[in-house]
Amino acid sequence: DSKSFIINEATMGNEASTYQEGEEDYPEEYAKFDGIETLGYRVLGVQPNSPASAAGLVSFLDFLVGVNGEMLMGSGEGLQEGDEYDDIDFPALLKENNGKELELLVHNIKSNSQRLVNITPSSEWGGAGLLGVTIRLDNYGGADERLIRVLSVEHNSPAAIAGLVPMTDYLLGTTSSSFDSDSALAEVLMVHSDRIVEIYVYSSETDLVRVVTLMPTLSWGGRGLLGAEIGTGYLHGFPKSCRNTDGASVERKIRMGV
Repeated sequence: DSKSFIINEATMGNEASTYQEGEEDYPEEYAKFDGIETLGYRVLGVQPNSPASAAGLVSFLDFLVGVNGEMLMGSGEGLQEGDEYDDIDFPALLKENNGKELELLVHNIKSNSQRLVNITPSSEWGGAGLLGVTIRLDNYGGADERLIRVLSVEHNSPAAIAGLVPMTDYLLGTTSSSFDSDSALAEVLMVHSDRIVEIYVYSSETDLVRVVTLMPTLSWGGRGLLGAEIGTGYLHGFPKSCRNTDGASVERKIRMGV
């Protein structure tokens, strides 16, 4: 499907909780994932010079699925019907291992592969949290097909000013939410109408995830808040030409929050 973003009303439905390291209360959002086995913590915002950055974690393309030989969401072995998964309290684990190296199992949705990553939680790296990353519970199964591809960009539009490139750019999300549908993008554009929002974008040309500064507005002289046509669905997934790498992040200091 392809759609031109002409939004007349807010489209709700992407009020997903995120976990910023250092928060005491970890959000409970397991209910909507009942029965889904392809769960992990999606890497959203990676802060520069952080342990997450040093470990090479890639924003939006990487999911944390295991640590020190155990699955974060539990293995499910030996569970009876109605039993809860023996998932790991990841924030507590990080606090217990402050200054100690951990081995993370990371699933990458672009290369559809898993790798082991050594990372050392630290309270002394100079920023927020022990890893310097925002994570969100999410389903990595089929996530490489739940993408938003930029198909065309109108002259002098917000999309053009933000530097979005037709056909090779994919809109991934913000520091606190992922664009797993066009309605999720629509909501963010509406909420930030005439306001600055920082969005993560993957380029299949450069194989990099970058942060762009966008100001959605209806006053730019054309149609819609974005001024771009987008495509979603199977036909707009990652091209085969970029599937043999995990990608990389171009990191910069970002605003925390939506």
